[in-house]
Amino acid sequence: MNSIELMKKDIEYQIGKLKFSGIEKNKKPSEILFVGSGDSFVSGLIASYESNFNCLCIDPAEIIINPTLSKKKTVCFISISGKTMAIILAAKKVKKYCKETIAITANPNSDLAKNCTKVILLDYQKPSLPTSGTLGFMLTTMTALALVKKSNRVINTKKVYEKAKKLSKDIIDKIKKYFSFSVEQSIFFLGNSTLFPISCYGSLKINEVLGLKSAAFSIEHFCHSPLFSLRDKDILLIFSSTNQYINKKATRLNFLLNKQKFYSFLIEIPFNTNMEILLFSTLFVQLLVYGLAKEKKLENCYFLENKGLLEISSDLIY
Repeated sequence: MNSIELMKKDIEYQIGKLKFSGIEKNKKPSEILFVGSGDSFVSGLIASYESNFNCLCIDPAEIIINPTLSKKKTVCFISISGKTMAIILAAKKVKKYCKETIAITANPNSDLAKNCTKVILLDYQKPSLPTSGTLGFMLTTMTALALVKKSNRVINTKKVYEKAKKLSKDIIDKIKKYFSFSVEQSIFFLGNSTLFPISCYGSLKINEVLGLKSAAFSIEHFCHSPLFSLRDKDILLIFSSTNQYINKKATRLNFLLNKQKFYSFLIEIPFNTNMEILLFSTLFVQLLVYGLAKEKKLENCYFLENKGLLEISSDLIY
């Protein structure tokens, strides 16, 4: 099995398996500080949005530079491998300032786990070969959410998956005629509220799986400046939801971009609850990127094929 097919297997494994972990919700989410990098940062950021910003998520570098940011906080370090160098250093730096440290990891014997006062162990087994984060990302996200929201099972997971699968296929069918898989072409993900961190996640998947340029913005921020970097070959995916304000902004921007002959597509989410919106948008991103990888006839994620860049990444991360 190659890394692209393993990615698909991990995506499908989420059907019927996802639920809030049995972690007791923290009585004071305002005391929680999430720390992570890459996908893990996005997991913490989603929890921050879903807590109405009662908790925050920051990059480990900020804690390393200024560990007093952790004062009187419960600092949750998110790293599946538990080997991320900056995360481990940050965990060491905050010990004398924070209330407690928690490692959210799948590796209980990692240096991160050893440098935290508590470990929340993810039910995740390291895959047989490296691939892009899908199942692991969702597990860390659900764990972070469980710490700041009342525990609740995700309902209709299969239904959400099937709708996300259908929409991803429809969008792929629409964009494949324009999608050249060229380094001259960029993909923009736009979304407001929790759909902004999901947009960040989408951008990360495009980077590591397809090796293409991608960026994520809130709709307002995009219109202030990044809009002017658009080129005629670029593709825009704009998340919309049933929230009236978000829908109005997203629909208007999509209409104006199409009017100017840009390749803009509105991603309308057919669910109302926060958890269904989160699950649907995440699965949509995962299935979209997998589908585009299949269109390109990739067998492995780009980050595995470019050994030079992978070496730089590993050197700085681990």
